Amino acid sequence: MSTKEPTTQKRGRTFDSAYIFSFAIALGLILFIAGLIISLTLGNGTSIGLIFGIPLLVAGLILPLFMMRDLFKQNEVSGPCPYCDAPIRTSDATLSLLCPNCKNVVMVRNMKLYRAESSAAG
Repeated sequence: MSTKEPTTQKRGRTFDSAYIFSFAIALGLILFIAGLIISLTLGNGTSIGLIFGIPLLVAGLILPLFMMRDLFKQNEVSGPCPYCDAPIRTSDATLSLLCPNCKNVVMVRNMKLYRAESSAAG
């Protein structure tokens, strides 16, 4: 007789978009300031400041954009209205919308369209 016990897996802490944004900006700022300091102090009479300073300046500008590239994406959600089966197209940033056909509130969760708990027929 075996009883199945539900297994609970510990989920590690993951970075959400606010942490990724803050980390990317901080890292870019550190690289930019380091490149600026190296360029201004060592770059006065030698080419060492330019060889190391300019790439750090460029990396400080480009790296945050590269790290946050997933935050700039928007996916399109399309499907039939859960009330009247009329086709609906919206973005994944939408939380709720009114169906253009039946005017009921449609919720968007996990890239799918759902009925709202309390519909506003109108």
